[in-house]
Amino acid sequence: MMTVDFRACLPILITITTWVFFPHSEAASDDVHQSSRVGALRLPLVASERIPIATVLAHPDRYEMREIRLTGTVMTIETETLTNRLICGRAHERTALTVEDDSGQIEIIDQGACGRNVSSLKASMLKVGQQIDLLVLIVIPASSASAGSSLEATIRFLDLARN
Repeated sequence: MMTVDFRACLPILITITTWVFFPHSEAASDDVHQSSRVGALRLPLVASERIPIATVLAHPDRYEMREIRLTGTVMTIETETLTNRLICGRAHERTALTVEDDSGQIEIIDQGACGRNVSSLKASMLKVGQQIDLLVLIVIPASSASAGSSLEATIRFLDLARN
């Protein structure tokens, strides 16, 4: 009976998986920058359906634990340095944005070095009035599940809107 040492195959498996899920084609067939490609399949951010902010606020349970695309204008920016090292093991910046579209406003959080924003653009780099396109994760905190209206939106990917 033949035995296989799977530890020896692991580097090959990782290489193949990386190549399949994160191809790096130098000759892109469209004008979307590589930095605007998100998720495991590296799809362009613009391929995701944009959800109006009012729809998310009216029915947060529909979007809980889902990454959704929002677009809008930055209305406010508040950045603070958190020194509580229990959160992610080091001090980091946390930026809260208020973003507005034609239907409403929502607060969105970028956890800085402790977050999952994979884009090179961070919320603390934005200016009030800029148009943005972003992918956010919607979470309804357990403490507000009975209240029904509270939600947390954290940035997964952030880009300036393209006209």
